[in-house]
Amino acid sequence: MRALAAATVAAAALSIIFVLDLTKYPDLPGRLFIFRYLLRSQDVAGSILVIAIAVGALLPRTRSRVLELIDALSRHAWPVAGVTFVFLCAATWAVTRQHALAGDEHLALFQSRVFAAGHLTGHYPPELIAWLVPPWYESHWLVASQASGAVASIYWPGFALLLAPFSLLGIPWACNPLLASLSLVLIAKLAARLTANAQAGGWAMLFALGSPGFTAMALSYFSMTAHLLLNLAFAWLVLAGGTRRLIAAGVVGSVALVQSNPVPHMLFAAPWIVWIARSAGARRNLLALAGGYAPLSLGLGLGWWLFLRELQGPQMVSPYPEDTSLPHRLANLAWYLLLELRASFSVSSENLELRLSEQVRLWSWAVPGLPLVAAAGWWLNRRSPGLNLFAAALATTLAGYCLVSYAQGYGWGARYVHPAWSALPILASAAMVSLQPGSVRLGSYVARMTLLSLVFATALRFFQIRLFMDEVLALTPPFESGRRQIVFIAPNAEYYTQDLVQNDPFLRDPVIFMLSRGFNYDYESVIQRRYPGARLTHAGPTGYVWRLPDAPAR
Repeated sequence: MRALAAATVAAAALSIIFVLDLTKYPDLPGRLFIFRYLLRSQDVAGSILVIAIAVGALLPRTRSRVLELIDALSRHAWPVAGVTFVFLCAATWAVTRQHALAGDEHLALFQSRVFAAGHLTGHYPPELIAWLVPPWYESHWLVASQASGAVASIYWPGFALLLAPFSLLGIPWACNPLLASLSLVLIAKLAARLTANAQAGGWAMLFALGSPGFTAMALSYFSMTAHLLLNLAFAWLVLAGGTRRLIAAGVVGSVALVQSNPVPHMLFAAPWIVWIARSAGARRNLLALAGGYAPLSLGLGLGWWLFLRELQGPQMVSPYPEDTSLPHRLANLAWYLLLELRASFSVSSENLELRLSEQVRLWSWAVPGLPLVAAAGWWLNRRSPGLNLFAAALATTLAGYCLVSYAQGYGWGARYVHPAWSALPILASAAMVSLQPGSVRLGSYVARMTLLSLVFATALRFFQIRLFMDEVLALTPPFESGRRQIVFIAPNAEYYTQDLVQNDPFLRDPVIFMLSRGFNYDYESVIQRRYPGARLTHAGPTGYVWRLPDAPAR
């Protein structure tokens, strides 16, 4: 018990030292480097709280009855998931205000509304694309045709398709809370199954609920919660075995591949596929798995990529920018793919530094000491193939992202690790049910830490998120909700103000957001030409608001 507490405190202290050194204390990183800014502004406090919880949980000297909660959780997984869903839905209103903070989140929401309307692309007036699609977005995040006005997200469309029914119903904020709640049940079921101990399911659920990285990610519009659920379902089906279940695992895996990009599932699935290849009946089983993967992966994944290349049209970097013959078009497509791969992967000291920073968030947004307990669970059960596979999936995800050149940017907890995050509560639950009968005090200590984290760490992180959301939304000029207006967002080099330019894909909402290109230019090129009856109602450092005449009644 004391050894776990000491190791947890030491890890948190090292995290604080690392963050302060990385961010050049006492200077605060600029918000343009948002990942380092959030690391400094949120995770020093988070690590201090980890230390406080690890020490505070030592104080009770009598045997706690908190272990009785574990049995209750293991018996009532679905009701607990239902309560979690309601809580997370409420938090999307109270904490994140249903706002898509990052451009990645808005793109998923944008494309889901396109699909909900029965289209493949949105449509903007071509002459307004320069204001509606921020310059850095174009071809990086949004593909916009200057000729037709067609607009589509650059990401693979799987998550947008999952989100589309919720957008159709006007409740897109409920999607990730539902996926997280279903993940909670699968985490419990897999933990119980892999340990042959029902109590492990209760432990796994408590570890997940006590980790704000799990719950906070569900408040966003990132696809990571969907990746988490689909990877869990994939693992469940692979472990079940049999040709039909392996085909189903391939289908689930293909849905995971096309969520936003294929890397998260590829890294998670790699150990499972190797395990299948080394098992009896490998050839038949691999063919069954591939048969499940192929249709959707090729049709939706590769098909969407080709569709975007056609929408994008000839590019200056193409070997044959003006040629339309089939061999040259194929050569251009191969060139685009090589450029994307080259931009996405690299090995550098800076990249490794980013991955270490992500580990700080993995630890500080989890139950104190959870990675240590998970490591103990793997060691104590290292002869269990299923638990070994979850450990390997987490390891390949951590190692694989050492080659990815992008920083996490926005996101709560360790965003890139989240698709394989379920390994932590599952392995940690295996450790708890493997304890000797004389280790009741250790089990009670871990349970107290988890409950303290559930209350205090969740409160801290949700408070931090709400403060940050309020600060970002304050960069939008004040406007009247529900009234027809054009809101020009002033560019701000210290903030990602371009992320505030979020519009319906068909401009059906009364308020339209544009990125300002200067007051006079905006007025002459947009207001005077397209909205001559508009009236200026606000002008300030954050931008301008033009009130449009009310639409005539039909």
